[in-house]
Amino acid sequence: MAVEDEQGEAGIPLVPPTVPSGPLPPYAVAGDPRHEAFREVLAEADRLAVPVLMGGGVVYVQHGLISPRASKALSLIVDPVGFEVLLGALGSAGWVPARAPSRSIFPVAVVSLWHLASNAYLDLYPIIPGFLRHPVGVFERLWSDRVAMRAFGREVWAVDRLTMMMLAVHSRLGPRSGGPRLEEFRAFFFQQFSVVITPEEKARLPELTRAVGGEGVMRPFFDQLGIPCPPTRVASLAYARARFGVDEVPSAARLLIGRWDSAVRPRPRFARDVRHARRWVLWTAGPQLLLLSRMLPAAALRRRRTLFRALGVAPRTAPRPVSEL
Repeated sequence: MAVEDEQGEAGIPLVPPTVPSGPLPPYAVAGDPRHEAFREVLAEADRLAVPVLMGGGVVYVQHGLISPRASKALSLIVDPVGFEVLLGALGSAGWVPARAPSRSIFPVAVVSLWHLASNAYLDLYPIIPGFLRHPVGVFERLWSDRVAMRAFGREVWAVDRLTMMMLAVHSRLGPRSGGPRLEEFRAFFFQQFSVVITPEEKARLPELTRAVGGEGVMRPFFDQLGIPCPPTRVASLAYARARFGVDEVPSAARLLIGRWDSAVRPRPRFARDVRHARRWVLWTAGPQLLLLSRMLPAAALRRRRTLFRALGVAPRTAPRPVSEL
């Protein structure tokens, strides 16, 4: 896209008008082989007309925010409607799964890829775990708040600053979310964001959180800012279907995946639909547990098979990095 007078497409201002917080990650610097690999990923999404939103280290820096951890993978939030089409193109371009299959009983939400020729890592999010509304609706909302940035020698769409803060404090977001220093990082982000968040961003936070269904996972952020958080709700049926990859999702599975993806702490405030769903699950506990015991292992396996099939690679022959991120 051409850039004129620091305006993006449709007159959306380019970011930053503020000063970047530091240098870009090495993979975003021209001359690095990963730079060209990521540039081609963005170009492929354009060619396929699959909307993507950039997040992570490049966006973080250009929003003037400071991170205590080095960014090693490019993060893209992908329109769920075109996700498998984009995966097929990336598989043809040499991208393969970046890590061994997860041993979790829950299907993995983020798709982590690795490019052998450039040693680039890419995290794709067709679903943002813990944002429990319809995944297409969540993407459309984040897309409506997008900002234009310069990265990889071109103009790209990125999440706005408030969304970037929400993703940074998310405890269930990425493939490395369970790392030993997670709480240390979150404490750093909480302290920083409490200072830099603007009154306008603070006022927008409750409405945006409700719109994406992120009440459970954002509760610690609300507590840190000293503002009341909307009550946690049940995961939408569309969200549960997308996470498990099946059309029929029992009530117990919706409660379970919502609680898991939101990392709900003890004694949170629940909305009425959560209380009703819990009563129904208890009333039908036997059949529900039987369905769950069959569905969870099958869902995780189905997700892995779908990923390899979309990429067009065989699980046993796909190359893997020497050390995973």
